[in-house]
Amino acid sequence: MVLHRDLKSKNILLDRRWRAKLTDFGVSRERSDRTMTAGVGTSLWMAPEVMMGERYDEKADLFSFGVVLSELDSHKLPYASAKTTETGRIIPDTAILQLVSSGRLSVEFTPPASPALEAMVHLGKACVAFEPDARPTASQALYQMQLVMRAFAQEEAEESYVF
Repeated sequence: MVLHRDLKSKNILLDRRWRAKLTDFGVSRERSDRTMTAGVGTSLWMAPEVMMGERYDEKADLFSFGVVLSELDSHKLPYASAKTTETGRIIPDTAILQLVSSGRLSVEFTPPASPALEAMVHLGKACVAFEPDARPTASQALYQMQLVMRAFAQEEAEESYVF
């Protein structure tokens, strides 16, 4: 199994048919229990266990996928709302990462406006669970994403019949 280790929205390209293509495998590695402790990747998309230098597995990529889903949902970069205090003071990324790595901050999702969005938000929240064991497996996430895509297609078809 290969871990991407830098999954983020900038590394996902879309073709003419809107099919996603994953890019930038520069820091990817084959899974090995001896080597999966190095904190690599882009920090705001990184799983807490990677930030803390703990052992990690493919569930770290699932966390990053959940962060990407939050971006799709909110149209904002990860933790954007947490970067400014009520007084307008900007919080540095290092402080944000400390909050994420301790489980005190998670990415945000908007209230779902449709059943398809609700399914996507549910999957996204499951993927960004603080504990890796609480996150879905890759095959579970794939299955759920297929259901989400079907729900979006059904909603689009229903909207096209509205006069």
